[in-house]
Amino acid sequence: MLCTCCNSALSNGMIRRRDRNSNKKYKSCPNCSATSANEHVFHKYPESFGKTSARITKRNPEGYQSYCISCRKLDKGAKSVSYASGKKCSELV
Repeated sequence: MLCTCCNSALSNGMIRRRDRNSNKKYKSCPNCSATSANEHVFHKYPESFGKTSARITKRNPEGYQSYCISCRKLDKGAKSVSYASGKKCSELV
C-alpha cells in the first residue's frame, strides 16, 4: 500500500521527517504504518528505535532498527498497538 500523503510504500521506513515546531527528527515504523493503513506513522528518532550491530549497513551505519521498540515486542504478524501515539506523515515536514 502507498501512503496517501507522500505516495511511498508504507513498508518503507523513513527518517526524513521533522516536527514543524521542535525540528525534532522522526522515523516511520513499517508495522505502525501498516496498521494505520493509509499514512506513514512516525515516532521520535532515535529514542523510539533500538539499534543492533546486525542492522549496520552503508545506508544505516549506526544499526538502528526499522520497527519501533513497541512493535518489536509483538508476536510476528501482530498489528501495532502504538500506532495511535505516533505522528502521521501529513503532520510532519
